Amino acid sequence: MDTSVNYILRWFFEAIYSLMWFIVLSKTHNHRYSSKTSYLILFCWFFAYMIVSRLLPFMSLIRMMLFGVILFFVCRLCYTDAWWKILFSVAMIFMVVITNEMIGVGLYFPAETLAGEQESLTTPAFIQFWLTYLFTGALLYFLLYLFLNRQKFQLRAADWGMFALFPVSQYMLMYGWLDTLRTAGNRGRNVFFVLVMCACVLSDIGLFAAVTRIAQRARLAAENNMLSSQVGSQEKHYKALTDQYESIRRMRHDIANHLNAMESLLSSGRSNEAQEYLQELNVIPFDSTLGLCEHPVVDAFLHSKLETARAQGIKVKASVSLTAGTPVSNVDLICVFGNLIDNATEACTGLENAWINISCVKSKGCLIISTSNPLRPQPQSKHRRIPELERGVGKAVLEDIAGKYNGSLNFSETDGTFTTQLILNPESR
Repeated sequence: MDTSVNYILRWFFEAIYSLMWFIVLSKTHNHRYSSKTSYLILFCWFFAYMIVSRLLPFMSLIRMMLFGVILFFVCRLCYTDAWWKILFSVAMIFMVVITNEMIGVGLYFPAETLAGEQESLTTPAFIQFWLTYLFTGALLYFLLYLFLNRQKFQLRAADWGMFALFPVSQYMLMYGWLDTLRTAGNRGRNVFFVLVMCACVLSDIGLFAAVTRIAQRARLAAENNMLSSQVGSQEKHYKALTDQYESIRRMRHDIANHLNAMESLLSSGRSNEAQEYLQELNVIPFDSTLGLCEHPVVDAFLHSKLETARAQGIKVKASVSLTAGTPVSNVDLICVFGNLIDNATEACTGLENAWINISCVKSKGCLIISTSNPLRPQPQSKHRRIPELERGVGKAVLEDIAGKYNGSLNFSETDGTFTTQLILNPESR
C-alpha cells in the first residue's frame, strides 16, 4: 500500500521540485510567449521526462544527458535570450540538482533512496525525506536566482565558458564521488564529502566574484573613455557653433554694405559683375554637420566623427532624425554611432572615391540606424568575411546593445555596397 501511495506522491513532489527550476528560468529570461503558455510547455516537458526517465536505469549517464539536452531545447523554445545564456542557466540548474543530491547523500538520504528504491519507504518516512529535499532545494534555487540575476550576463559567452570550466570540472569529480558513496554507505566519509563540496562551492563563489569585479572595472573604464570622448566632442561642437555665430554676426554687420554694393552694380548696368559678387558671397563656408539632429550629445559626437572622416577624403552623407527625448542612453547611442562610423571609415581606407552614408530614422516605435560604404575588393582565393566588423569588438558591442533594447543587427551586400543596420526597440523594455 505504501509503495503505491509513495509512487503517486513522488509525482507530486517531483512537480513541485520542477516548478522551482521553471520559476528561476522564467524570472531570469525573456519570455517568447505568455507566462501561461511557457509554463504549459515546461510542464508538458516535465511529464514526458518523468515517463521516459522511468524506463532508463537509475543514476545512468543517458538519463542525466536526456534531462539537460531536452530542457535546453525546451527553454530555447520558450525564451528569446541568446542560446549561450540559456545554456548557462540550464547548466546551473543541473549543478544545483547535483549539489542538492550531494547534500542529501552526506546528511539525510536513507539507504533505500541511495539504491534508487525510495518508494519502498514507509509513507511518513517518504514524506519526511521529500520535505527535507524540497527545503534544501528551495534554498539552493533561491541562491541560484540571486546569482543569475545579479549581473544580468554582463560577461560575454567566451568569458562565461571559461569561468564555467572550473565548477564543471569540480562537479564532474564530485559526481564520481557521489556514485561511489551511494553504495559505500560510510556515514563518516559522507560528512567529509559534504565539507569538501561546501569548500568547492565557496571557491566557485569567490571566482565568480573576482571575474565579475574585473568585468565591472573594464566596463566602467570603457564608459569613462566614452564619456571623455563625448565631452571632447561637445567642446568641439560648441566651439564650432561659436565660430559660426561670430561669422554670421560679422555677415549681419556687413549685409548692408553687400546690399549697397549689389544695388550700385545693378543700377549701373553691370549685371555680370553683380552675379560674380553674389557667387562670391555664396561660397562662404557653412558647417553642414552642425545641427544634424535635435539630440545634443549625438549631434556633437557626429560633428566630430564626420569631420574626421571628411578630413581623410571620404565623402559623407548623413540624415539623422533623433530627438533629445529618445529612450536610449547616451553611452549606448555613442557606442552605436561610434562603432558604425569607425568600421565604415576603416572599410573606406585606401579606396578611391570613398564614401559613407549614415541614416537614423524612427519607425513604429523602433530606432533604425544604418551605415553604407563601398565593398573592399578581396582576392578570389580568400573566403569573404561578412562583415568587416568581425575583425574587432565592434560587432559584439553592437549585438549586446541590440539585445539590450530587444532589437537586431543585420548586414547586407548589394551592388558593391556593404550595409550595416541596427534596429533598437527601446519602448519594449
